[in-house]
Amino acid sequence: MSRRKARISALETLFEIESRESEDVTSDSIVDICHEALQRNGVAVGEYRDFAGSLIRGTWEHKAEYDESIEGSSRKWSLHRIGRVEAAIMRMALHEMRRMSTPPSVAINEAVELTKRYASERAASFVNGILGSLVAGIQIEE
Repeated sequence: MSRRKARISALETLFEIESRESEDVTSDSIVDICHEALQRNGVAVGEYRDFAGSLIRGTWEHKAEYDESIEGSSRKWSLHRIGRVEAAIMRMALHEMRRMSTPPSVAINEAVELTKRYASERAASFVNGILGSLVAGIQIEE
């Protein structure tokens, strides 16, 4: 088990939650979706489950804030033009940097690797550029 596997589970879960957004998604249903996805992906116990759960809940709770940051940093690209996978990955990276004390270089590298896996090499360059431009403005909360 690794943090990368936990991030993959978090990404899949966030994508599932977003696809259900037209339904009435509540904090309780997010927890249920989170538990199901983590079990399905073998992230059932320990620190990685806690890491993934915190990443999912925190990213979802601060989605509007992260979307604003992403949109503000992506010249000529509204959030609606950015792929859903890429947007979810960037939100997760921002959450890790801003609220989970993950070093920016680690969060960005992981985001780029996830983007290569789930989107494309070209999208990975885009994600790297957006996150890199946001790093200077990151304030870590304790």
